[in-house]
Amino acid sequence: MAADEAYVLSPTDVRNIRSYVQHKYAALPGEKRAEIVADAVKRIIHKQLPNFETSIKRSVTEMLIRTAVLERQRPVRAEDIFQACLELDRTSAEIYDPFHDWLEEQLLISCKKPLMQRVMDELVLNGEQSGVASNEADNGLLTQLRGLLITEGAESRNMTQASTQAEVISLPATIWSNTLARRISTRTYIYSTLSLLLIAATLLYGWSLNFPSDNKLQPPVVMNQVQPIVVPVDGLPIELRYQEIDQARLISFLKTKSSILAEEPYFGAIITAAQAFDIHPAVLFAITGQEQGFVPKTNKQHKEIANNPFNVFHSWQDFNTNIKQSAEIAARTVFNLSKDRPAEVDPFTWINRKYAEDPKWSDGVRSIFAKIIAYMEKPAINTDLP
Repeated sequence: MAADEAYVLSPTDVRNIRSYVQHKYAALPGEKRAEIVADAVKRIIHKQLPNFETSIKRSVTEMLIRTAVLERQRPVRAEDIFQACLELDRTSAEIYDPFHDWLEEQLLISCKKPLMQRVMDELVLNGEQSGVASNEADNGLLTQLRGLLITEGAESRNMTQASTQAEVISLPATIWSNTLARRISTRTYIYSTLSLLLIAATLLYGWSLNFPSDNKLQPPVVMNQVQPIVVPVDGLPIELRYQEIDQARLISFLKTKSSILAEEPYFGAIITAAQAFDIHPAVLFAITGQEQGFVPKTNKQHKEIANNPFNVFHSWQDFNTNIKQSAEIAARTVFNLSKDRPAEVDPFTWINRKYAEDPKWSDGVRSIFAKIIAYMEKPAINTDLP
């Protein structure tokens, strides 16, 4: 069936939007162009959702970006919309009625509401009992649902009867011109913080994939708890893997640099990201030293820089998020770029090939890492002695 292969938001769509915005609004700052693109993508996803009321659509949109794009790292599909809607309260008519109508269009069938509700419940229950999570069986739930409904007596419809089936969105400039022009005339760009951060991260990740020369980053992971990832044998060497350290000594080192990263929430967020991706904490702190000199508090903009001291997504100006998200992105990037490293190649040099354009970036990070380790291994001077 075509429905479960349909993209609601494809890589080509993102490229087309980005190209249009770059040419149309070249004079605008990068962060403003990113907001325009984010708004356009949000509109695409909203258009393809069931006819829920606005707040529900907003919630589903955020869920789709988080699960389909950030966690599974792929375009949004009709299948993903279906799975996201399964998480909603389908006992509510304001949820189920538009969901039912949307499914009829996607599945090319006519089906009574009670029948579809019952079959969906059975499909979900069978999946739970079999121990197969929805994100593991997401290549055919819509197909399975259609087959079950036809078996139960639902009426099949032909293609000419369908009117709003999810499809790859084309982006002619004439369509986007009016939408984006209206966006420019808007004085402020007001979205919920979570929505904006997730959409911006998604778009920038897509851009980095499509433009290898700018590919510094990988997408963030949503971390509800620390879950270390198994590093491949040809990834980071053991001395750069995560290990418990003397955090007090590391904080002491950072204080010698007048670094705001010695404080919370910055220090804890970087330690947590390092543990989650099995990376030595000193590696991540060394990157902040190379990129931003450990963010000294003497810098008037130190609080803004500390949101993204790794310069993920090119710079802290272009992507001013929060320390938790930027640390996750940086750690994931180091983890992914460490893969497939030849045994004879220095790990910092191997990461440098895509993390930074400066070929000497690895020399700086390696040197700073060594200084941090040396400081932590040096016995502290006891100033309390008489």
